[in-house]
Amino acid sequence: MKMNSQSRSFVRQVQLDLLALSNAALFHTVHQWVNGRNASGLPLEIPEETRSALGYTRVPAETKTPPPLLYDRSEMESDGSAPWLAPSPHHLRTLLTAMDVRLFDRHVITLAFQSLHITYPQWHEGMTFNAHLANSLRQMKRQSTTKKE
Repeated sequence: MKMNSQSRSFVRQVQLDLLALSNAALFHTVHQWVNGRNASGLPLEIPEETRSALGYTRVPAETKTPPPLLYDRSEMESDGSAPWLAPSPHHLRTLLTAMDVRLFDRHVITLAFQSLHITYPQWHEGMTFNAHLANSLRQMKRQSTTKKE
């Protein structure tokens, strides 16, 4: 799908606003989207390609004990087969920084939309959604900055 320059601009703005968050806030935000639920309360069906693009790795099914985690056990996701291990916040930031606009749109914007649209249907979709998402991320940044002062 071809993106016009205005769409690219909005996606790029969301990327910049997401990357403006601290490592912890960035990780928490993306991880919440990965853990999102649909209208029925079931976990979102996140494509393996998206999880991999965000640095999530499968824990092999034959592993009797999961590898030591840098984060608590809630960081491991299950899609019914093998669980997923979340990336470190730094690794996630590195991957998101390296994504071009098309990949960011395909993996991150789509994930955010799936996770947030049920809560914020008034954000609509497309550029309107991206504008609301960027504003929300900026507000998160301001709130975290205010708490530190």
